[in-house]
Amino acid sequence: MDRTIHAIITGDIVRSESIGLDKRDDLIKTLRCAHEDLQRHSSMKMEIYRGDSFQIIVDNPVKSLRIASMIRTYLIGNAPEDEKNGWDARISIGIGAIDYKGESIVVSDGEAFRLSGRGLDSIEKGRLAVSTCWEDVNEELYASIGFVDNLITSLSRNQAKLLYLAVAEELQQVEIAGRTGKSQQNISKTLNAAKEPLLSRYLNRYESLIAKHCEQ
Repeated sequence: MDRTIHAIITGDIVRSESIGLDKRDDLIKTLRCAHEDLQRHSSMKMEIYRGDSFQIIVDNPVKSLRIASMIRTYLIGNAPEDEKNGWDARISIGIGAIDYKGESIVVSDGEAFRLSGRGLDSIEKGRLAVSTCWEDVNEELYASIGFVDNLITSLSRNQAKLLYLAVAEELQQVEIAGRTGKSQQNISKTLNAAKEPLLSRYLNRYESLIAKHCEQ
């Protein structure tokens, strides 16, 4: 039995029924690319099922919100321009122990899985939820996680692309300018409009909070 604290990310694609069959393969490839690239923050394993749902075991729960928010950002930023509704995902993070790890994620079980699953069921109109095994953490996150959800939901494709480079790849503005061929002034303006400074500050607070409780 593995009693180490993990994070489970459970997600499904928003309005998947409206995505054309010709775009489904590209969507899955984009999701897999995000998962592979975000291994820079934590080792993790993902399984995709039913064609529009996914579940990820994140070994380092401290990085769970950064990973979850950047999966959404990557999807938004890489949606085809002719995709009317864009791409996004509803995501629920559950942080707790894992009692059983099967060969497949979907047959594994434990506190983290149950928290993640219940969180996704209760999201309602939102697209991001976090549930942990610590009640004091839940109280703080309940009052603030809507900020991150609203910020990401409101991103344009261009804002999402630049935000991903700044937050996921942790590039400086001058590096992003060099990567994209845009002026640093343009990068700064776009990142400020996307509220990158506030998001980074919130993610740092989240990571400090989760790290503290994992050490207890």
